[in-house]
Amino acid sequence: MALRVEIVTPTQIAFTGEADQVQAPGQLGEFGVLPKHELMVALTQPGIVTLHTGGSQQAFKVGTGFAEVGGDHVTLLVDSCEATSVH
Repeated sequence: MALRVEIVTPTQIAFTGEADQVQAPGQLGEFGVLPKHELMVALTQPGIVTLHTGGSQQAFKVGTGFAEVGGDHVTLLVDSCEATSVH
């Protein structure tokens, strides 16, 4: 079971797709989301969001915003987003 992921800015849908795991920069520290995660809303801070799918990773540099997490989805509403390389 994969997570449905959307990263949305005020001007565009920066990413929509699936991932096995999502890591995001929260106000209280980095957090990870796996399928069947409990419902959660979190404030995010500027940093790197990493999407893990199989053996590959995608990374996005995001600004401040909110994360809404459900059992099968993660939606990030952020003020900016750009693809970046995975370190």
